[in-house]
Amino acid sequence: MSTSFRRLLSFIILSFPIFLLAQRPTIEDFTMSGDTYLLGDECFRLTDEEDYSSGSIWYKRPISLLSPFNIELTIMAGCQDGDGADGMVFMFANRPNRTGFRGEGIGFAGLSPSLGIEIDTWRNYHLYDPAEDHLAFLVNGRVGHFSEEATPTIIPNLEDCQRHKFSVRWKPDYQSLVVEIDGEPVMIGSFDLVNSIFRGTDVVYWGMSAATGRYNNYHEVCFDRLSYQEQTKPWWDLSLPFLEAAPTLLASNGLEH
Repeated sequence: MSTSFRRLLSFIILSFPIFLLAQRPTIEDFTMSGDTYLLGDECFRLTDEEDYSSGSIWYKRPISLLSPFNIELTIMAGCQDGDGADGMVFMFANRPNRTGFRGEGIGFAGLSPSLGIEIDTWRNYHLYDPAEDHLAFLVNGRVGHFSEEATPTIIPNLEDCQRHKFSVRWKPDYQSLVVEIDGEPVMIGSFDLVNSIFRGTDVVYWGMSAATGRYNNYHEVCFDRLSYQEQTKPWWDLSLPFLEAAPTLLASNGLEH
């Protein structure tokens, strides 16, 4: 099968169910916590350029981890590169409307049970952070890269004063969670979310947090481009071509750079 045909097939497979089942949330579909406030362009600012700030937003309606879904949003991780901190976390939790610890906790630390996708823009040596901006899967409110499942994936600099597309795709048949930035898959992980993290419960909430510490940055999330899709009873195989290589990708907790 040619590469161009595989890409076309992926587009058709992904796009068709979204056209059928897409929900386009508005700002009224979210609750705010911490220092979060609404901007004029239907975006949320989670933190200003202020030290020791934290905020989060949560989607009001729960979702089921037994069904596949795609969540697409837009993020802005600030304008300060060298002195900007601390980052953002996309998270799933059993209860909404909470913000975790500030600073290196990125508004996620302390939330359990939970799974977070860290977007870390500040190097904390004691947490074994790499020097570069990076992603990582974090479990049960624990930050830091002390286990294989929390191995960081280095990404291009996001503190560029630009908005970037950020997508999360869950494929329960493969127990695969795929993360994309600006349309490119950058990290994939395999988790038994229901049994290993959420103690047999498939119903969870999702949200986004951010925090600052001794250094700061703007952190924003927008839903003007969000496409949220949940399919409770799939009637075809929604397999993505790149998921066929999941066993080799899981070895590095990410894709080749």
